Amino acid sequence: MVSLLLISLLYLGIMLIAAKISEEIFRRIGLVTFVGPILMGILLGNGVFGVIQINEIISFITSLGIVFLLFLAGAEEFNVENRPNANVFLAVILESIIPFSVILVAIYIIGFKNYLILIVPLAMSSAGPLSRMLMDVKISDNRISNLIFQQVILIEIIFVILFAILLKTSEILITIIEIFLVFAFTIMFGRTLAKILEKIEYYFKAREIEFASLIAIILIIGYLAELYKFNSAISAFFLGILLKDYLKDRPELLERLHAFTYGFFEPLFFLGIGLYVTKINASIILFSLLFFSLIIASKFLAGFISSKILNIKGKINGFATSVKGGVDSSLLLTGLTLGYINEFMYSFSILAISLSALIVPLLFQINFKISNKISESKKVKLSQEVIKLQIKPLYASCEENLRSVISKISERGVRGIVVVNYENKPLGYVSIQTLLEIDPELYESTKACEVPLDEVPIEYDNVKVIDLLRKFRETEKPVIAIINKEGVLVTTVYERELARFLISF
Repeated sequence: MVSLLLISLLYLGIMLIAAKISEEIFRRIGLVTFVGPILMGILLGNGVFGVIQINEIISFITSLGIVFLLFLAGAEEFNVENRPNANVFLAVILESIIPFSVILVAIYIIGFKNYLILIVPLAMSSAGPLSRMLMDVKISDNRISNLIFQQVILIEIIFVILFAILLKTSEILITIIEIFLVFAFTIMFGRTLAKILEKIEYYFKAREIEFASLIAIILIIGYLAELYKFNSAISAFFLGILLKDYLKDRPELLERLHAFTYGFFEPLFFLGIGLYVTKINASIILFSLLFFSLIIASKFLAGFISSKILNIKGKINGFATSVKGGVDSSLLLTGLTLGYINEFMYSFSILAISLSALIVPLLFQINFKISNKISESKKVKLSQEVIKLQIKPLYASCEENLRSVISKISERGVRGIVVVNYENKPLGYVSIQTLLEIDPELYESTKACEVPLDEVPIEYDNVKVIDLLRKFRETEKPVIAIINKEGVLVTTVYERELARFLISF
């Protein structure tokens, strides 16, 4: 008789190669790649052929996949260029309540138990697939994409927190306090943990130690979370947020973590999602189509309504905020493995999410191309308002250190950057010349507001393109800050970028 370890090695080898092949097939036909391994898992598992059986080792590897995927989600997806305003928060409230309520009513009528846990992954949006979807249509760096991403990442955070609370409904107050402490720890000790990793890196002078230390911290935090009755995957998500800046400054380390996670754990995780699906029958297909329809209809409606608040095209925002297939899948599998939902509920739900992950990007691309063709017929006029050009803003907060300021300036290739206060109102700008006069050893400890700021020209958001060009000639400044009636920064405009933008049209 073959031992559990040996058969698991065989299973893992089959799973890994099958997952990568299915990813490549889906990539070549222009579909969302991670759905391929899920469908392959359904075929190989009990859903269809039953070639691979879930066991303790496969389950453990899958659970590790959830931990590392959510860690990277926290480190990379939680990235909003501008501070969300009141309209964004109002949009997020609508986009959370409407899908949650629609799916709640449907599940309540059907009569499922523990339905609250099931609602969260079905009703939420996922920022990871959204990033790829926006890059596919080349709008990952303008006002529209930023507003869309703000909505989706806030929805994702809200539902992750809600999921953590619902895991322990009998101890809601304790769970809320735990989550509050996690956020407090993130704010108070985030840099301390990063400093510890930096010290390890400095003393050992070995890249492998730095990588091993990071992996060790993720695993240890996961252990402590489970020890104190908090989900390890969700704790990894918050840990990723905590170490976001640390990883951003170390692209080589982040690249290793990508290879470690996306090269091994991600394909196994998504194929493992399919393995947990029970035998496919008419009931599962019917329920998956029903909830797929509810997900698309409720989330599109919420996004369409919210678009009026944010001044974004309705269909674009509706489909973009409906994107699925990332953290939601992880939470769904967590709910199954912890025993909160049964295999039938899991099976139709993962199929509904997979269908959404396939269909939504296609609908988004179709509507974006139609919208883009219409907008291409409109020429940019010098008499139009600058805000309508949707130029990506660039600024630094007063509390950011000079290392962060230099990083932003270098990334954009500009000669200065606007500095804002806690109310997001411009105070001035830091020029390259000013930075060159400061000792590089002080970059980490010196804040943006602690250096001499040059006066930044300011215009309101209804300023015309022609007037802004005149302003650049008059002031000879590298950047102009665009504000609203309340004095809050809306965007920043650089003369060279403005000229390049106009030439492209």
